Amino acid sequence: MMTLAPFKDARFAGIVALSASPAIILFLSSNFVNVGNLAFNMIFSRWMGPELFGDLAVVLTIKLALLGILGALASAVSHQIAALDAADRGRTEQALARINRLAFVALWLALPVVGLAFLAGSIDRRLDLGSPYLMFILLGSVPFCAPLSILRGVALGRLDSARIVYSANIEMAVRLGCSVIAWQSGLGIEAVVCAIVLSIIAGWAVLADLLPSPKVPAVDIRPVAVTLGLAALPFALLQVSQVAVLDGDIFLTTHYLGDTETGYVAALSLFQRIQFFACFTLASVLLPTMVIAIREGRSYRSGVALVGGLLAVVSAVVLTLSWLLPELLLTILVGPDYVAAAPYLIWVAAAAVVFTVNYLIATFLMAQGRRSGVAIVVAGSVIQIGLMVVVVSAPTGALGAMLAIKLISQIAILLLLIIELLSKTNSETLNKVRP
Repeated sequence: MMTLAPFKDARFAGIVALSASPAIILFLSSNFVNVGNLAFNMIFSRWMGPELFGDLAVVLTIKLALLGILGALASAVSHQIAALDAADRGRTEQALARINRLAFVALWLALPVVGLAFLAGSIDRRLDLGSPYLMFILLGSVPFCAPLSILRGVALGRLDSARIVYSANIEMAVRLGCSVIAWQSGLGIEAVVCAIVLSIIAGWAVLADLLPSPKVPAVDIRPVAVTLGLAALPFALLQVSQVAVLDGDIFLTTHYLGDTETGYVAALSLFQRIQFFACFTLASVLLPTMVIAIREGRSYRSGVALVGGLLAVVSAVVLTLSWLLPELLLTILVGPDYVAAAPYLIWVAAAAVVFTVNYLIATFLMAQGRRSGVAIVVAGSVIQIGLMVVVVSAPTGALGAMLAIKLISQIAILLLLIIELLSKTNSETLNKVRP
């Protein structure tokens, strides 16, 4: 018994350390946020009905697209912060503080110009929105989006799990709580969109003190800004691909099909977001974890294995439920009005799973300094959208054919990424064997 005690203590300590790792904490937090977002969609899909919920889905999609593309900034910042020792971060964080302030001011100054462009372009009619005010309300969140991304990037680079969890959960709570109050008060969809804007501001506010106040004389931001811009470009392309793959179908449906189909796609998109955003945080953690391990000369295999295991669990649950219980899932989550979309659920869920794998592989390659994965994902996404347009715009175009193209395209991208991974592994093996 005495000889087993140290082993048991070490095993228990290992379990505790694993449970407290940033990957586990952020994974659990992101899925708690997912539950809140799921509740939001369950409530408003029933209260609004397919057509009005379709309008809300378009607004949410644009909001997620904006935050997703700016997520490239968060990834670039986290990469840069993680690559530096604590002693070297001071000057970089001072530069980031100035960039953060300049972005905030510049975006406020740009709002009138963007608003006039929306007005001149009749953006509400182009998006087939029932209210002309929704996009103008959403504009109020824009000045906070870039600073929010920069601050979350700093927190991720430091692997500051507590601040990331706090920001994400405050954002979710404000969005859900204020939206319910607004709708029940009879203020309509416009007030719900106002609540969405407030949630972004709340997520930013709890991180606002993460960077130091810019010093006088000011630190030269040009070296950091140039480095950040170059580092953000591949991540930006990856985020654009994410928006195109996961949200492109709702825009295509809005343009080529009817309001009912748009409502169905809005409901189906919920499952895509459950899958992807349940695991998106894994990519956010994977990048700085690998960069820090490489900087310190440590192995990152255990971190990669943990991320892969969590991805496998979530994907298996989503696919199993989507295959066996599609009607029940749609009824429970968005209501019986959307049951007609049940045959498409497995296609959408599978496409989201494969894209999530593709996204993580591309992130893994980026952490190694290889941009080939991003190139494959971006090129494949462009081809996918082109094929979807051809299919849905045809006289016999249908929702099912468009979603099938989506899944097939993502599988093809995955095969190319696997070939890229294997080619690198094989070349490293050959180099080790050579005398």
